[in-house]
This record gives sequence, C-alpha cells and structure tokens, in this order.
Amino acid sequence: MATERGHGHEHSQAHQHEQTTRHEEHPHAHGGHEHAPAAAQGHEHGFNVDSLRNNDSLYTGVYRQIIDWLAIPRDASVLEAGSGAGGFTQLLAEAVVPHGGTVTALDESDEMLHATRDLLTGGPHGASVRYQQGDIGSLPFDRATFDLAWSSRTVHHLADQLAGVRELARVLKPGGRLVLREGSIRTRFLPDDIGLGEPGLEDRLDVAYHRWFAANVRHGGVRYPYGWLRMLTEAGLTNVTARTFMLEAIAPFDDVQVSYMGRHLRRWTDSDDRRAYLMPGDADILAALLDPASDDFVFSRTDLYLHEPVTVYVGTAP
Repeated sequence: MATERGHGHEHSQAHQHEQTTRHEEHPHAHGGHEHAPAAAQGHEHGFNVDSLRNNDSLYTGVYRQIIDWLAIPRDASVLEAGSGAGGFTQLLAEAVVPHGGTVTALDESDEMLHATRDLLTGGPHGASVRYQQGDIGSLPFDRATFDLAWSSRTVHHLADQLAGVRELARVLKPGGRLVLREGSIRTRFLPDDIGLGEPGLEDRLDVAYHRWFAANVRHGGVRYPYGWLRMLTEAGLTNVTARTFMLEAIAPFDDVQVSYMGRHLRRWTDSDDRRAYLMPGDADILAALLDPASDDFVFSRTDLYLHEPVTVYVGTAP
C-alpha cells in the first residue's frame, strides 16, 4: 500500500495505477511559467491548472504538516503570494477563517485566480477569501498589513529575488513571518541503476535541469550567489530558520502519484527545449520508461520509492 509519510505522519494510499495519465505541459499566463525571470509568479515551470491541482493533491499531507508546524495564530491576516490552483489557499483558510482570520490569495495570472476561486467557491470559507491580482515585485498592499506571508516556488522566477523578498517583508506587521517554500533536493523515485544506459539517470537529469534552469528561467536576472537563509536576513528579517518536510510514497501508487512521476519524466521528452539538455541516449531511455508497451515501462517496476524533501525558510519582521 502506498503511503505518504513525513515526520511521523502516515497517510494511506490505496489505488494502483498501471499507466501514466497524460498532462500537457505548456506555458500559460501565470508569470514565471514562461521562464522569464522578470515574471512575478510561478509555481512550477510550464504547469497548467490541472497539473498544479495534481501537485496540490500530492502534497496535501505535507502542506498540513507545514501549517501545523507554523502554528499560525487563529485570527491572523495571511497573504499567499502566488496562489496557483488554490490548494494551499484552501488549507490556510481552514486554519484561520473560522476563528476570525483572513486570507488573501494573490497571483499575477487571472487564470490562476479563477482556479483558486473555483476551488474554494461553495466551500465553507470561499466567500471569506480575498482574491487579488498583483505582482510580488510591487505588492498592492500597505506596509505592515499581514501577520504571515507564504510564497511557494515563486520567488526564484523574479528578476531580482532579493528585491522581491524585501517587498514581501515590507507588508508584514512587526512580528509577522515570511515563509518561503524554495530550493531543495529534487524529486527522486528511480533506483540508481535501472538497467538502461549508465547508472545515475536521475543524477544526469538533475544536471540537465540546472543547466536548463540557468538558461531559461534565471537568464538575465540578478544573480544571488547565496542561500535562502541569507536572503531573508538581507531582507531585514530576524529569527531566520528553515525546516524540511518529507514527501514519501512506495508502490502501489495511486493515480495522483503516478501522474506526478510520469510528468516528471515526460517533460524531458515532450519538450524540444528541455531535450536539448539531455546527455546522449537519455531521451531514448526516458521514452522506453514511459512506454506502457515496453518491457522497461517504469510503472511495471515494484522497486520505485517516491521521495522529495520540501524545505521552507522562515524569517520574522522586527
């Protein structure tokens, strides 16, 4: 039975899926998804609403652990900067709205704001969430507005990441916290030696990803050759810390997990832009892994172990 585990929490998953579910990955009007560092928002590269909702389903257990760990005051005023498809927005609303708190979902993209609103509409808290189109680089809020600002895999799309973090810090009340979900070790699920090509396919994909990212996402942006902890400190925040939560699952995998893992590999074969960064022969290996008719079909294996550290960085406004 597949499980999603993290820091003592275990969530049962029961449905086995034998084939990948196809999700088209393409840029849309969601800021950083077009791989320009000047863009204001972006939760993943080239993801559409369906794939972002798949991600939200995958990470729900980890999201709940993060919210529990943050111990957000019940009456807090919370900003989500880069709401995406609304999965985390929904959990924030559950945490604070019943107790007099407020949640503002901000995104540069109308499509994402509509997706967030659609998800929450009809629920117990949807009418209490504010939906605001805006840019992290120039937030449409007064200074000292929020008790907590959350931003997930968004800041790295900004042309000037430090300037964006300073802008997020600006809207915090004294004692308010900025929480960033950003850089960590990337998703893994394959054995080191899969019997195709040289061992270490995922290591090579990591190298390809970093080369692609530098050329297509960060190209032209202001370099920041330090870590996220230092960035929060340079933005004027105090009590800077970090914590990592673990997403884990073993076979048999459910549809959400299979879709996520398949998309994680398929983006390298479906995109000429990305394929150019692969090592010779790796595109053919990926095609075999993704072919249900192949003896090497990845989801015929029983030795996959999905695991991904999810790191959040926190700083407090003085």
